[in-house]
Amino acid sequence: LVASSAQDASMQQQQLGDLHYDLRVRGGTLEKDLVESRKRLSDVSDVFKSLNATIDGGNTEITTAAPVTVYFNLAADDASEIGLPSTVERELGFCAHHAIHHLAMVRIICLQTVGLNEAELP
Repeated sequence: LVASSAQDASMQQQQLGDLHYDLRVRGGTLEKDLVESRKRLSDVSDVFKSLNATIDGGNTEITTAAPVTVYFNLAADDASEIGLPSTVERELGFCAHHAIHHLAMVRIICLQTVGLNEAELP
């Protein structure tokens, strides 16, 4: 599973087991096109709904407790990835935590750079 690049839920289910956070297009369509971004969010929602589905003709059940290996590039000057054991549920928690971090940064940018005031923010 490559973060933010699989096209549909069935493609992602087939690849469940490896998660590569750094293998994604930066500055691509999803960051610039609101329609495509909304479609991607719908696709990701479908993946979450399918996590408890049975695949492989009924032989394998995928749940949020399923083990995965997550891969990261941890050095700026080295393209090699380091794999760490995890679970789907732990990675979903990480993503929620990371999203909160990004929203906090957006708030700071809105207040200090864009010039919005506190009352204008949700």
